[in-house]
Amino acid sequence: MAHPSLLSAGVGVAALGVGISYSFLRRQHFARSWRKQLEELDPKKPNDTDLIIKHVVGYDYPLEMFLALNFCFYRTFCSPTIAGVYRNTGAIANTVDKRACDTDLLMHIWMDYGLDSELGKSSYLHLNKIHGLHATKTRNVDFVFVLCCLVVDAIQFTNDYGWKKLHLKEKQAIWEFYHRVGERMELKDIPNTLEECIAFVDKYTEDNRSARVSKDGVALTKVITDLVCEWYYLAPPFLCRIAASVLLYQMGPTFHSKLGLEKPSIFSFALINSALWVRKQLLRLTPPRTIPYKLSDVIMSTKYSCPMSKQSIVQVGPVEMLEKINT
Repeated sequence: MAHPSLLSAGVGVAALGVGISYSFLRRQHFARSWRKQLEELDPKKPNDTDLIIKHVVGYDYPLEMFLALNFCFYRTFCSPTIAGVYRNTGAIANTVDKRACDTDLLMHIWMDYGLDSELGKSSYLHLNKIHGLHATKTRNVDFVFVLCCLVVDAIQFTNDYGWKKLHLKEKQAIWEFYHRVGERMELKDIPNTLEECIAFVDKYTEDNRSARVSKDGVALTKVITDLVCEWYYLAPPFLCRIAASVLLYQMGPTFHSKLGLEKPSIFSFALINSALWVRKQLLRLTPPRTIPYKLSDVIMSTKYSCPMSKQSIVQVGPVEMLEKINT
């Protein structure tokens, strides 16, 4: 007769297996239901686009979309013009955590509530006022580059590191969403298609006149990497730096080199990608999210200690800039 402890262990393993199988089946059912709903949606329609974005950000890929937005900072640092504006304002070098949180907050409001909702409109109008302070220092082409980077990185991160690949309509919705963002920010000469958007980023990055190693870009890269290490403080800092370098290289070798970074070692690639692969497999075994994750609400409550409202939105941003635009 088996020892009681062995029987207990066997029952525990069986229960765990049943739980994992149930979670896996629930996630697959959730994904099939979403695909069926997606078939009825048209990314060309603003309301449908907002619905798709809310699902992508709130249910399927909250972490991937968060990382994509923040790693997009890095991509813009290869532009001496953009890096110079960041340096001159001191918004990143002096208050990096606040700068990142403010940007995450204002942009996730669009995703969480809809770009043309009352809160979404308040957010982009407020951001337009802040950007207006730099209008004479930043070229339209540089703003368009940032916009296109947001698209490229969102699609790449979710495709490469999410628990499943993006559907074609989800990719198109990300593009249509940010195209509307560009229109609301009154940018000119925005690419007309997703393919043109990707080509624009590649051309801008490859051209040494618009993108190259600069002292400001190198310094800002270090500042943001230090912030990433603070966010994931449970991991050793050296491991966070390796992970950041690997992810940046996989975003694009040319852009990686123009940040003044050296190519990671084969061991670094193997280590980080193995960990990401394990995470992807584990996500497939977890139950689906049934309540949307709204990062904008989280940041507003934790950083500003107030509920989301149009009144609280206009208090977001660098203090010295708020004094100029709110007077």
